[in-house]
Amino acid sequence: MTRGGVSEKRSTRAKSKVPFTILIVEDNATDVELMLHALESADLKPLGGDFDMEVRATAEGALQLLEERAVDLVLTDMVLPGMDGLDLVSHIQRIDPNLPVLVVTRMNAVPLAVDAMRRGAFDYLLKPINAEDLGVRLHRAIRISEILRRHSVYEQQDRQEFEANNFLGSSTAFEHIMRSIREAAQVRSTVLITGETGTGKGMIARAIHQQSPERDRPFQVIDCTTVPEGMMESELFGHVRGAFTGAISDKPGLIELANGGSVFLDEIGELPLFLQAKLLRVLEESEVRPVGGTRVRRINMRFIAATNRNLEVRVREGTFRKDLYYRLAVVSIPVPPLRERLEDIPVIARHLLGRLTKAMGKPQCHFDEEAVKALVSYSWPGNGRELRNVVERMVMLATGDVIRAGDVRSILPQDETQSVVSIDQSLTELPYMEAKERTLEEFTKSYLRLKLAQHGGVITKAAEASGIPRQHFSLLMKRFLGSEGSENQ
Repeated sequence: MTRGGVSEKRSTRAKSKVPFTILIVEDNATDVELMLHALESADLKPLGGDFDMEVRATAEGALQLLEERAVDLVLTDMVLPGMDGLDLVSHIQRIDPNLPVLVVTRMNAVPLAVDAMRRGAFDYLLKPINAEDLGVRLHRAIRISEILRRHSVYEQQDRQEFEANNFLGSSTAFEHIMRSIREAAQVRSTVLITGETGTGKGMIARAIHQQSPERDRPFQVIDCTTVPEGMMESELFGHVRGAFTGAISDKPGLIELANGGSVFLDEIGELPLFLQAKLLRVLEESEVRPVGGTRVRRINMRFIAATNRNLEVRVREGTFRKDLYYRLAVVSIPVPPLRERLEDIPVIARHLLGRLTKAMGKPQCHFDEEAVKALVSYSWPGNGRELRNVVERMVMLATGDVIRAGDVRSILPQDETQSVVSIDQSLTELPYMEAKERTLEEFTKSYLRLKLAQHGGVITKAAEASGIPRQHFSLLMKRFLGSEGSENQ
C-alpha cells in the first residue's frame, strides 16, 4: 500500500507459487482499507484462495508498476489526483487489452463508469463495495480474460509459425495450396480449410488475410474448442445490457470486433448445433444479433473456417448443419498431410535446421543423405508441427556439424519409422474392398513420391531403386500421380 512513499504488499499466497496479483488504484486511505477488506472477504477460491495486492495512489504510479511487473487484474477508482480513471483505462487498453479492469465509483457517477467501459473497462462497482458482489464480478472478469489471453497466445503462435516456416515446399500439392491462397485472398467469399492437426491450417488462414486488401484490418482468431459452451454465444455475438445476470452494459462479440477484416473460426466442427444456426444467419445476412437484443448490427468481413473433422460425415450423422457446411465451403482448401507431400519434408526440415541452430546459438549443421531418407520415410502423424519439434530436439542434442540417420531414428518413435502410410479413420466407414483399394492407392502414391524424392526426381534412378522397369514405373506415375507425375518426366 502506498503511504508516504512506502509500499506495503499484502499476500496470502505461498512464497513458492507465482502470485495472482490485483492492483488497487485509490488515493483515499479509508477507501483503500475498505477495498482490501472486501477482497479478503470475497470468495476467491478459483484463485487458489491466495493472492497478492499492490496499491498505488495515482494513475501514473499504476502505469509505472505495469511497466515493471505483470498484474492479473486492476481495481481502480474513477476520481484520482492527476490522471483520472478514464484516462487510466485508455492507457491500460493500449498496454494490454486483455488485462481486466474493474472501475469503482459512487452512485452519482455511474455515467462516468459506463464511459470507462466504452473505453475498455470490463465492469464497474458502486461504493461502498459489497464483498459478495465483488467476488462474482472478479470471477467473471478473470474467466473472460483467460479466454482472450488464450486467443492472443494462439494468434501469436500462429504468426510465429507463419513467419518461421514461410510456407516452404516444392510439391505439386504445395503449389496448389499457394494458388488457392492467392485466389481466395482476392475475394470475400467464405473459405473452408480442411486437414489433419498440425498441417498449418491457421497459417493458411493468416496468409489469406495478409494477402487480401483488408490486410491492415483486424484478424480475429476464434478457437471453437476453448470458449466454454455456456459463454460461447455471448462471446461470439455479444450481448446487451440486462440479457443475463452480470450483463450490466452492452458488449460487442468477437465477430463484431473483427468488422472490416477477417474472422478465423478454428475447429468449426466443434461448434454446437444451436450456435451453427446463429452463425449461418450471420453469414447469410451479414448482421449480428447480440444475446438479448432486438436490433441487429451490420457487419462486413471475410469468414475463414478450419477443421480437422470430416464435415460431410458429421452432416450425415446430424451433428453439423448441411446448409452451414455448403455456406462455409464456397472456397475449399484441402491441406494434404505431410506424408502425402514427401518432397516438402527435406525443404522444411533444412529450413528449420538453419533457423533453429541460429536461434539456439549453435554451430551450423546439416543432414546427411541417409538422415534425409529417414525423415522422408517417417509417416509424420503430427505433420508439420511434429517435424518442427523433432528438428528442434535434434538441434538441442547435436554435438557435431552433421546430423545422421541414427540421430534421426533415435528421436522418432520406432513403431512409426517403418510406415509411410497411416490408416485414415474415415476408411472404417467404407466397405472392406473399397477401403482396401483406396489404401493400396494411397500406398502406391506415397511410395512413388518417396522414391522420386530420394532420387531428386530422376525417374530412371527411382525405378532402378524400386526394382521396377522404368517404363512400368512411368506408367504407375501417370496412373497414380497424374499431372504431378508428368512434371517429373
